Amino acid sequence: MVEIERRFLCQIPEPDALRAASRRSEIRQGYLSGGEPAVRIRARDGAYLLTIKAGRGRVRREVEVEVDADAGEALFEMAGDRRLEKVRYVIGRWEIDVFRGPLDGLVLAEVELDAPDEPLPPVPAGVELLREVTDDATFTNQHLAHLAPEEARRLVREVTESDGAS
Repeated sequence: MVEIERRFLCQIPEPDALRAASRRSEIRQGYLSGGEPAVRIRARDGAYLLTIKAGRGRVRREVEVEVDADAGEALFEMAGDRRLEKVRYVIGRWEIDVFRGPLDGLVLAEVELDAPDEPLPPVPAGVELLREVTDDATFTNQHLAHLAPEEARRLVREVTESDGAS
């Protein structure tokens, strides 16, 4: 029930890079809390997971519980506007999240590791890591879901201008 993960701002300079994905999922996430622990509901591939995460940085505690569709949709209603949508591509051990809606243009890559000091696995071909954001609370999904639409668009503009992401 411990998650060891590193996250990176990235860009996809080769349009065909995501075709190498072994899995593609549309994900909706809603946040039921604004602080610690982070409590979210996720809809992915017809399943609903209620997840509680505690901690910051590379190593966090995580508990996931599957809930039925009725409970999942009720939890989304409770989340209100604190939501985000993304498409996740799984390539090897990497997960590439391409955000939609007000966060359109933001792309994050994450990888789960077996130990905090484990070296990164090879980055998928056609994916360029720009900057690590593991310890930057600005780029947690919880924070992103709490942004008003204009704040989200401004963040994407700032990131794409300063990091060269597209």
